[in-house]
Amino acid sequence: MPLTVAVIGGANTDIFGLAGAPVIPGDSAPGTVRISPGGVGRNVAENLARLGCDVRLVTAVGEGVESEALVAECRRLGIDVRVAPAPGLPCPRYVCIVDEAGLPVGGVSDMRAIERLVPEAVEQFRAAIEGADAIVLDANLPEATIAWSCEQWRDRPVMADAVSVTKASRIGRCLAGMHTLKANADEAAAITGTASKDLARAAEELQSRGVHRAILTEGANGGLLAEGGSRVPFKAIPVRAANATGAGDAFMAGVVYGTVAGFDPPRMLAFAAAMAAFALESERTVSEAISLESVMRRAEEALA
Repeated sequence: MPLTVAVIGGANTDIFGLAGAPVIPGDSAPGTVRISPGGVGRNVAENLARLGCDVRLVTAVGEGVESEALVAECRRLGIDVRVAPAPGLPCPRYVCIVDEAGLPVGGVSDMRAIERLVPEAVEQFRAAIEGADAIVLDANLPEATIAWSCEQWRDRPVMADAVSVTKASRIGRCLAGMHTLKANADEAAAITGTASKDLARAAEELQSRGVHRAILTEGANGGLLAEGGSRVPFKAIPVRAANATGAGDAFMAGVVYGTVAGFDPPRMLAFAAAMAAFALESERTVSEAISLESVMRRAEEALA
């Protein structure tokens, strides 16, 4: 039986400007422009589908041809999509400029449709969510929906991605009962309300607020897992980055898979780091090279 995961969160169209030369503020740079499906929740769902999971995605995508195409592509990838109505709103979009080193210079997201994923909208898909081994949330969701979801499904792992510094505060007020929170150093600082980027202190603060397990990342520097009194540092897998956008989502998918599959912390973290490495090497938000076999092989190499 495949592992079953429900994801409640954002789906959008990604528009990337991939610069082929240094990006100068106020000027244009030569490069390429790519359009692909994106959104934190949707990216996590696609990564899990590529690993062979039975994935149910609850989202809202607005109206129009672009929204219909986004849903159709998700279904083509094997994701069971459940769409809440968002009449009068366009398909969510994320526009990002990526420099010649593969790092995002800045971006703008229009996720207004996701605000329609209020608890009542999610409730209509309860039957699909109830059958999942784990539930994944992203901070694009309204704060009320995050808190409601953590309360509704306390009997299984509810795992959340902080998404961004701006949106992390939505999760910061909903930590009680949350099984896993994944955040980078800046997002963790925003959640805890401190200027410190000390991961050990941030993890302790998050646990004091009710998080069972905090996984804090520092990009190429790896990060820290905190669960109970245990602290497990981990390393990133060195790669040549083509596009850093989506690496955190791939890492999150690896954490989810490893948790449901029963991996011990070092193996789960190596698996998640391997997922992120594949994403970094791809110009797409989700790497087409990801499969359970390819990720397991890379994770074992990292552990050796």
